[in-house]
Amino acid sequence: MLRLINIIAGLSVSLSAFAAPVYHKVKEETVLRDVVVEPTNGGFNPDFRAYIVRGQAIRVSNSCFPLGVTGKLEVQTAADGTQEVVAYVEGFQRKDKVCNELHKPIDVAVTVRGEQNLAENVFIRNVDEVGTLRPLTDFISYDPGEENSCNQPAFCTREYRPTICTVNGQEIKGNNRCEAMVNVKRYACLNGFTFQDDEVSCRYVSITE
Repeated sequence: MLRLINIIAGLSVSLSAFAAPVYHKVKEETVLRDVVVEPTNGGFNPDFRAYIVRGQAIRVSNSCFPLGVTGKLEVQTAADGTQEVVAYVEGFQRKDKVCNELHKPIDVAVTVRGEQNLAENVFIRNVDEVGTLRPLTDFISYDPGEENSCNQPAFCTREYRPTICTVNGQEIKGNNRCEAMVNVKRYACLNGFTFQDDEVSCRYVSITE
């Protein structure tokens, strides 16, 4: 009888070795490197802006993630109302194994949209190392070949709705409100003065005006 019990116990141990491993889903905030920010079309609203944020999320890739792991960027709203771009990795991890981290990058991208002051209100978390918080403006570069720093590229829709904006008593036109505001900023830059958005008044005009 004792021999039979030992045989059954041995079979149980042998069968457990072939039992299916148990996995659980993992989503972890991770490091983002090689960040690039590109202006893009803000959509139908000429007052909106948009930027594409690209980079490489650092992921763990080994036997703990036999089904592979994916990376993504998410746009989250912080307590102060600003937006934060955060990199994550997701996958299924084995509960019975300890992972040896092998850092491999995975390409990720996301588009952020908002009003004209969008660039000043977006930050990117964990750039190059955990715990960092970098403003989007750190990664927006302008064409070094521009003859004048006042001639920075503009990204407005092609909507045709003629607009006149007034600043410091000067009327400045554009094909739409976005383009008119771009021209206002260029005018201010060339003439060496600054202004607040609430100091500019804009109105739509007829085509013949």
